[in-house]
Amino acid sequence: MKTCIQCGEPSNSNYCSNCGQKQNIRRLTLASFFSDFFSRIYGLDGAFPNTIIGLTKNPAKVAQDYIRGIRGKYVGPVGYYFLIFTIFFLLVQLSDYTLNDYLPKTENFAESIVDNNNLKEGQNAREIALAVKQRIFNNLQYVHVFLVPILAFWCGVWFKKSNYNFIENTVLSFFIHAQGTVVNLNGFVIFIFTGLKNNTIINLIIILYYAWSMSLFYTGKAKLSSLCKGLIAYLFTYISFLLFVAVIVLISLIVRGRVS
Repeated sequence: MKTCIQCGEPSNSNYCSNCGQKQNIRRLTLASFFSDFFSRIYGLDGAFPNTIIGLTKNPAKVAQDYIRGIRGKYVGPVGYYFLIFTIFFLLVQLSDYTLNDYLPKTENFAESIVDNNNLKEGQNAREIALAVKQRIFNNLQYVHVFLVPILAFWCGVWFKKSNYNFIENTVLSFFIHAQGTVVNLNGFVIFIFTGLKNNTIINLIIILYYAWSMSLFYTGKAKLSSLCKGLIAYLFTYISFLLFVAVIVLISLIVRGRVS
């Protein structure tokens, strides 16, 4: 009887009954290296393609299946979220562009909302906006993690008649935030090859996707009333986040003004 090379338990089959380790191991080759890589990414029985296709066709079903306990078929919401962000950031690193090239230049807006006659104040606002923006870009995946519970909270407020609790709301929130990043990833690919940003179109697609997903998840149908509630939940989520950022910028301006 053979002994498992990973856990040491006796095993006569191709896979260890104790830990699942494959027993017939051949010498590592380039083909086996990439085969192992893609099997990790796709998961058993194609969990990754099942998840990305499922969230594109019917995000509510994926989230509801996961909540009901059908979890082997999909990548979990947190794992899928970080996997998509990893792919996105890897693509950015391999390209000749940065997120600052692709996304709107919010520092111009920050400069425009202060007193136009005060050049120093305008410059301070621009510098702080740039610093905040860069910090957000450097930690984008964690910023979106911050948005996940906010969206889950507002979903609970606007869809309070549903039977889902806060944790179950975060399942949908993680999935649709990740899928929104898939849309942005495709937009970035278009930008790489064409130079077209299409930020307005991309953002519109994402907003409609969020509203559609929430409508299906909470009511089972894409009704106008539930679509509107989904839009409001989305808007409240980002307004909450922008208010938080605005407070940070305001405090920074006050502190910088006192130091100056």
